[in-house]
Amino acid sequence: MTKARTLRSYLAELVVVFVGVALAFAVDNFREAHNDRAVGDQYLSAFRQDLTADLQMLQDQQKARQAQLRDARTLLEFFEGRPNDPAVFFEAYWPVLFELRTAPNRNTMDEVLSSGSLRLIRDAKIRTGLLSLYATYAEIAFFEEHMARDFDVYLYDPTFSSVPIQFKGPWNDTPANRQAVETLLGDRRIENGLRLIVLNLDFDHESLLPLLERAKSQVEQLLQQIPAR
Repeated sequence: MTKARTLRSYLAELVVVFVGVALAFAVDNFREAHNDRAVGDQYLSAFRQDLTADLQMLQDQQKARQAQLRDARTLLEFFEGRPNDPAVFFEAYWPVLFELRTAPNRNTMDEVLSSGSLRLIRDAKIRTGLLSLYATYAEIAFFEEHMARDFDVYLYDPTFSSVPIQFKGPWNDTPANRQAVETLLGDRRIENGLRLIVLNLDFDHESLLPLLERAKSQVEQLLQQIPAR
């Protein structure tokens, strides 16, 4: 065998080895990319399920908060001079004391973030939209925590130490009920608590009701972007 032929055989073997290694890498990369796409699609399906539930939750939360805002404003009318009317007062008063919390579905997002798998969501708009939505949820949680502290300081303590608990009517126009209304109207903490409810719910674009509307719009947009499977 000549020296030139030996060199050609050696080079041919190198080429075969190189091609084999390259093909093996290509197959591995293809398999990994295929698996990543499958996992990413599973996450998208899970997000779509979470967001569908979130949309209903946000709609219900909006209605409840709007009712709470109406009740708080009705009660403030009594502090501002509206004649004593136990039926109207307590019809608004006891519901306004219920503490509401927004409860988004976080399981899929928590798993994606903890595993570093957000990159598997290939659509950059969807990734950005999800992160923006959960940032809005964090703002909502901040407001709700702040309101919970306000309830403890301004509403619950004076309420439950001043009047008998009666969550269901009828609240007849009796001397006892009139006296209960007058007792509550005489406590500045309760008035301040009601004004803080109005402030936190509907003061400007960063208050709670606008944030709930923003979250709802973000969810609706994401549901349009994430394909149903």
